[in-house]
Amino acid sequence: MPLTAAIIDLDGTMVDTLGDFIVVLQYTLSDMGCHPVEIARVDRSFVAQTVGKGTDDLVRRSLAHAWGLLPDDADVSAHLPQALAFYHHHYPRLNGLHAEVFAGVPEGLQQLKDLGVPLACLTNKPTAFAKQLLAAKGLDGFFSQVFGGDAFERKKPDPLPLIKTCEALGVPPSQVVMVGDSSNDAQAARAAGCEVLLVTYGYNHGDPIEAVPALAHVARLDQVNWRAVLG
Repeated sequence: MPLTAAIIDLDGTMVDTLGDFIVVLQYTLSDMGCHPVEIARVDRSFVAQTVGKGTDDLVRRSLAHAWGLLPDDADVSAHLPQALAFYHHHYPRLNGLHAEVFAGVPEGLQQLKDLGVPLACLTNKPTAFAKQLLAAKGLDGFFSQVFGGDAFERKKPDPLPLIKTCEALGVPPSQVVMVGDSSNDAQAARAAGCEVLLVTYGYNHGDPIEAVPALAHVARLDQVNWRAVLG
């Protein structure tokens, strides 16, 4: 059956946002009274392996890592609401300032648009932050739908967000390809009944993405033969 629509992930797939996450998390940890040595632990390597499962998970793990505790430690849980409040205060003012669109992304999206493929952006980033970032990077015009991690009851890798996004696009999951950078995207896509295409330059929790089954593993979105992928 031909594929007629696409759902595109955001962080690690369209935009390299690690710089944003690092700066916001460092401000958050500073507000939490962390020592500079503790703050420095939340570096690019740590964030690249941690990002992707939603804001709550990222902030929890960052706070635990800074303090040298386990994420489920009672002290981390007790301080998480305050840390999240600081994080949500800083993110809107810094969103996109330390982020870059990956090479080939606008061109790849334009190729899909020229083929008449309806596009939705689906991310675990909060919806408001996702829309703000897409607008800041000039990518918002490609998408008819944008859904974040707070849009549905559950986040990727649960299939629910993909199923709901397919409904919003008016296309059955069997005719949709999920374009992402991680096993989260692939797991959610497969469970929802979608196909999946994975980029090789994203984060994927520090694991090699080539080990995750997909229609294709690609280095740039503008180098994809979209006609062949869509069938």
